[in-house]
Amino acid sequence: MAKKITIIGGGYAGIMLAKQLEAHADITLIEPRDKWVHNVAMIRALARPELLDEIVMPYDGLLQKGKLCRGRAVAIDGTMTILENGTTISGDKVIVATGSNYALPFKMQNDDSAAFVSQAKKVMAQIDKAQSIAIVGAGAVGCELAGELAFARPEKQVTLLSADARLLPAFPVKLGRIMARQLGELGVKLRLGERIEKLKKTDQPFVPTKGQIKLADGFPIAADLVIPVVGAKPVTDLLQPLETVEFNPQGRVMVDNWLRPTANPDLFVVGDIAATGDMMTIIALTRQVNWLVKALKADLRGRPIVNMKPYKPWSKPMILLPLGPDKGASALPIGVTGPFLTRAIKGKTLFIPRYKRELGWTD
Repeated sequence: MAKKITIIGGGYAGIMLAKQLEAHADITLIEPRDKWVHNVAMIRALARPELLDEIVMPYDGLLQKGKLCRGRAVAIDGTMTILENGTTISGDKVIVATGSNYALPFKMQNDDSAAFVSQAKKVMAQIDKAQSIAIVGAGAVGCELAGELAFARPEKQVTLLSADARLLPAFPVKLGRIMARQLGELGVKLRLGERIEKLKKTDQPFVPTKGQIKLADGFPIAADLVIPVVGAKPVTDLLQPLETVEFNPQGRVMVDNWLRPTANPDLFVVGDIAATGDMMTIIALTRQVNWLVKALKADLRGRPIVNMKPYKPWSKPMILLPLGPDKGASALPIGVTGPFLTRAIKGKTLFIPRYKRELGWTD
């Protein structure tokens, strides 16, 4: 009889794990949302709204042998998962891949894809009307958004603000310099080393709003639209009640060398919630997924996971940062590269055809 593997969370890591393991085990993928959203492409969709229909995809075609269970996991007891409605799902192994939350409109704020699409369209309408746009936060998403807007909507004045003195300080200096130069070529105004005092009192966290922003020194910056772009927050509610689970200062789950958060040898975590030393990027979680798939396949054949080589994160932080379809830069194993490789790997298609195939979705 095939071993049972329960995967909790149908984001990037969850769908890749389910797809790659369903031929080797009895897979159950638990996901409360009715559709999958290609969040990476949402950045460009804000500048090119016609993409929205291509990046919100049904789960129906994802699995051929595995089972998709629409529901929300609320507890884990050993290798049994308990859903919100009281249903229990037993398994031989459990993988938690609940991902992270992010600001609207980059990620869904609830389980309703129709509500997400409606909210995204409202922000797109705000962008369409605005002549000046201020993006608060110059991390990867903020830089990409500034570049995508400036490329697709050159008539708009885009300002990118960051408290950091240079772009992308977690990455090599060269990457920040290349990005700053290309953003300048696209007409983006950079305000680095600038701390924001506060947004308007009527503003809500994580929501694009109208009106000016004020710097910590009191200097106001007027904008027709202010888009806060804040850091991702790992979704670890399911793991917090478990004994011996520990979290790092960023709220990610501490794991051993085999991506396990507790003494339970059959419980794994992967992706944005796992404190592996990797950053929260598609490149990082793909590395984790590939390692875990290989390890679990070996385990299913009778080789204990602890006899496998331990997981090792990237020795250097990796990222792909397109600025529209033709510009951008990346930090890769071979070093920092410019537009050519960035366009070829990500910038041209944003992996949209890949994920359409992954989810078995055709127009």
